[in-house]
Amino acid sequence: MTTATAIASGLRATWRAKWMVLIFFACNLFLAAAVAAPMHSAIADHLGNSAMGQQLVRGFDSSWLAEFEVANAPFLKSFSIAIVYGSILFLVLNTVLSAGAFEWFWRREQAARAGVEMNASGFHIFGRGMGRYFLRFARIAIVASIFYFVAFWFWQMPVANALDHLFEDSAVERWHFYLNWVRLALLIGSVVVISVVVDYAKADIAIDEHRSALAAIGHAAGFVVANFRRVVVIYGSLAVFATLTVFLYATFARFFPQSSVGTVVVWFLVAQGLLWVRWMFRLASWGAAVAFYGAGRANLTTPVQETAMQAQA
Repeated sequence: MTTATAIASGLRATWRAKWMVLIFFACNLFLAAAVAAPMHSAIADHLGNSAMGQQLVRGFDSSWLAEFEVANAPFLKSFSIAIVYGSILFLVLNTVLSAGAFEWFWRREQAARAGVEMNASGFHIFGRGMGRYFLRFARIAIVASIFYFVAFWFWQMPVANALDHLFEDSAVERWHFYLNWVRLALLIGSVVVISVVVDYAKADIAIDEHRSALAAIGHAAGFVVANFRRVVVIYGSLAVFATLTVFLYATFARFFPQSSVGTVVVWFLVAQGLLWVRWMFRLASWGAAVAFYGAGRANLTTPVQETAMQAQA
């Protein structure tokens, strides 16, 4: 399977499952609103009916932020703890939902290969995937969190300290500056590679029914290394599409200031629309990963296994 075919397959599958994009969007929006509600109440109580409220609608004021931080120091401390717990809830929520998504993408891929329609509703397959794979996906998330921690620790601590020590007596700062940018680029690259391996490990569990998260990660890592260029092209292309939504929002914000209640409402609707599109591209990357990984695994599948897979679809 080519990279273009995998990308098209992911986009096509996600477009057919707009209901699934809506599930991810709505669940994350409601959870974010619940986490942000205390902050909204604190800001509203602090502003009251003052003129500062009208000023903040038209633009951010750093002096007000400093005043707000001083007046609400205890609340901000407790809210920071709530953010940590909220982050854990976001991770758990999306792990649960991703289990259903990968199951649906693989069942659809099987049906497409067999040239038949899926014999179960999308909601049924999605729910079955959440129940079947959540614990395995949770173990993958835990292992991935360790990998992320190690990556950040390695590039931000030993490597950064080594660079500082190497150039501490140097009068030329140019090379230290450039090497720091290289270090940050390698950090970002490490995070991207871990994210890619995690996505393909989830695809491996949905496709091969692995019980072991470590085995799935090992298989996925081997597949990513063997097909590194094409995997990066697939992942990077859809990530670029998602990033474009950020630039669209920044452009909209630049030329459409918030000057009234009506414009604030428009801002909110545009922001939610772009977030929905970003979720669509995120799910499309999962669909592309399932299609590409499934095509690679199909080359190792025996005719008997293929017949059983088609029957399951």
